[in-house]
Amino acid sequence: MPKDQTAPTAEDIATQMEILRADMSALTNAVSDLAKDRASVAKDRAIQVGEAARESARQQTQALADGAAQMTRQAEDAVRAQPLAATAVAAGLGFALGYLSNRR
Repeated sequence: MPKDQTAPTAEDIATQMEILRADMSALTNAVSDLAKDRASVAKDRAIQVGEAARESARQQTQALADGAAQMTRQAEDAVRAQPLAATAVAAGLGFALGYLSNRR
């Protein structure tokens, strides 16, 4: 210690400790606030991604349903246009599936 400086007193050390505690508390609060902000941003982003995925799945499901409905209408139209041929095809498929299911 330099000669012109006096040794710190217990009161000086206690004061410095209080300042250090206050600084540590402020730093802890700042880090906590930063973590909360980042968590909030991550949560908001996850919600956006989830909503986008849900909307995409809804659109794909709707497209598949529309395609299935169109194929059903086409099949119904074909059966109405040629009922005898449709019955023959159905019977043929039934016999073929029955034959294949009984083979061992």
